[in-house]
Amino acid sequence: MSSPVSYLDPVQLRRDLGLRDLSEPAAGPHAIQILVGQAVEALSRAWGCEVRWCSGPRIVPVTDNYDRLGYPAEAITRETRYTRYVDAGNVLRSHSSALIPPALCRLARRPGDDVLLVCPGIVYRRDAIDWQHTGTPHQLDLWRITGRAMSNTDMDHMIAVLLGALAPGLPHRQQPRTHPYTLDGRQVDLYHDGRWVEVGECGIAHPRVLAATGLPGRGGLALGMG
Repeated sequence: MSSPVSYLDPVQLRRDLGLRDLSEPAAGPHAIQILVGQAVEALSRAWGCEVRWCSGPRIVPVTDNYDRLGYPAEAITRETRYTRYVDAGNVLRSHSSALIPPALCRLARRPGDDVLLVCPGIVYRRDAIDWQHTGTPHQLDLWRITGRAMSNTDMDHMIAVLLGALAPGLPHRQQPRTHPYTLDGRQVDLYHDGRWVEVGECGIAHPRVLAATGLPGRGGLALGMG
């Protein structure tokens, strides 16, 4: 981190951990759970794949939140002005992608031919609050891991299936984006109420990330939604 070290104090940490995770059925029903269920049902039906739900703690190692996803040591997102550090080695997860490295390691121990990893949950940022941002958004990571190489055609299909299930009929666009854990990354926007709204980013799962978690030679698609 290039910014001064700043850790959450016990009061802040207790407050943050006390927030309800709206994606968690055990905490009560919420519309977010319906949307997650619709996305998972649409993809699993289109692919005929196995679904594995992956939960995890809100406090995660920096290695899972950044290192194992390929973020360089100098990445600006690691700074304390963006990330809520609990201590030098742990953070409140800043994206649901922090659940992916442990999920991939579990998959490597018990592999399947075609698996959809589903990782929803509350995450913690230091974003300014506006109509599109909050400091505690909810995200959903959907990673398809298969025994064959994935292509941009597969990515096109994934996006089409999700938009058909969650936002049928709305205009959409795609823009190139770079992520340390994908190749050929994209951002997906929907046109709603007179403006473009980002709804997700995706790409082909980086072979380096898969190999480092025990899945060399596998193919994958990686998508995250907010």
